[in-house]
Amino acid sequence: MTKLPQPQGWKILIKKKKPKEKTEGGVILSDLSLEAESWLDITAQVVALGAGCYADREPYCKEGDWVIVPKFTQFKMDIDGEEYRFVNDDEIIATIDDPTVIKVYS
Repeated sequence: MTKLPQPQGWKILIKKKKPKEKTEGGVILSDLSLEAESWLDITAQVVALGAGCYADREPYCKEGDWVIVPKFTQFKMDIDGEEYRFVNDDEIIATIDDPTVIKVYS
């Protein structure tokens, strides 16, 4: 695996989970099935925190936490076929134990 970029200052590196487009048997999933995974739009797992994160307050999250983040505010990049994003430490809306329980409404 490629070495991941290290966030600087108050930036947090998060990893987005991709929705399954096919079953293990190769059946392509419908749009309705993909909609059931709408939680993927706003959740991610924390990979790394910059040294300046939460310097002025108690941390909202730590490495390995699942977090809820705004849908359109992150810097996106693809590394080895996986989607990573940088967010500011104050963009973390919440932590969540099980992101699959979230249903996003348009």
